[in-house]
This record gives sequence, C-alpha cells and structure tokens, in this order.
Amino acid sequence: MSNLITIERHILEQQKYFPDASGELTDLLNDVAFAAKLVRREVVRAGLVDILGFTGNVNVQGEEVKKLDLFA
Repeated sequence: MSNLITIERHILEQQKYFPDASGELTDLLNDVAFAAKLVRREVVRAGLVDILGFTGNVNVQGEEVKKLDLFA
C-alpha cells in the first residue's frame, strides 16, 4: 500500500516550516478542503437526489441555470 497523506496532514506539516505562523491560514485551508469534500459528496449524489439538469430559469448573464448551480 502506498503512503497516502491527507490534505489536512499535509497542511499541518507545511505549517512547521513557518514558526511565526499564527495558524489562521492553516484553519482557512482546512475549512476550504472540508467544503470541497462536501461539494464533491453532493455532486456524486446529484443524480440520486434529482439535482441534475436545468431549472428552467435564466441568470443575469443570460445562461440557463442548472440545479447544481442553485445548490452551490
């Protein structure tokens, strides 16, 4: 098995190279990573919960709005 490393662990390990870091960027990056994981999960499930396809509405740029756009 390969040596896998989570994004959270990588971020924490990189913070060690910056001893004066407050940890705020680490927290922000971890929050962004978590949000990306949530979005990925919902996109994978999109077909099961009927959020694929168009809504029938048009946005301010004149584009058809997709159900996933509304979810996001």
